Amino acid sequence: MIDTVIFDFDGTLADTTQLVINSFKHIYYKYYNKCDEEYIRGTFGEPLEVTLKRDFSNFKYEEVLASYRDYQVDKFEKDVKLYDTVEETLNYLKNNNFKLGIATSRVRASTLWALKNFKIDKYFEVVVAADDVIKHKPDKEPLIKVIEGLNSKTESTLYVGDSKYDMECAINAQTTPVLAGWHSNSKILAEKYNVKHVIDKMWDLIHIINEK
Repeated sequence: MIDTVIFDFDGTLADTTQLVINSFKHIYYKYYNKCDEEYIRGTFGEPLEVTLKRDFSNFKYEEVLASYRDYQVDKFEKDVKLYDTVEETLNYLKNNNFKLGIATSRVRASTLWALKNFKIDKYFEVVVAADDVIKHKPDKEPLIKVIEGLNSKTESTLYVGDSKYDMECAINAQTTPVLAGWHSNSKILAEKYNVKHVIDKMWDLIHIINEK
């Protein structure tokens, strides 16, 4: 019986896709004068620090990070929105005594700010971000840490995410993966990881839970 639902943030609860792509384009063009958007999409779900330190190893990490974040100033609140039916779904789950958490590759301060900005922080008992763990997704550590914080069990937990890192993390933690199906590569990911549950909108979670 499912009693716990844990969510990724970027691309799952909030539509940050274009903002993230544009931010990466900004720094790739700045430092390399070229950019591969498909490659950028392939890094979604990976901690920003990992991507920057790998792809910009010839430059000072702090400067590249500052360029990335400076680009986003004043753009997050204008360009980023919650996906359809997210708040209604969270409200339903909370009112029906489901335990809710976040396991994200976003840094903690940014995650907490975003949750508060969207006024959905009240729904989540435990938030585990990139700087809260040693091993990042696709390792199971972020998800297991949330599950332990919620005093839940893996077999009674759904993990909702949009990237290959999320699906692998869910499988490695032996939870039930749920794929956000509103991205261009969702069908490919569902087939690759044999994901049974693919949702078209967040409210579809309720139907999955009621079936179990």
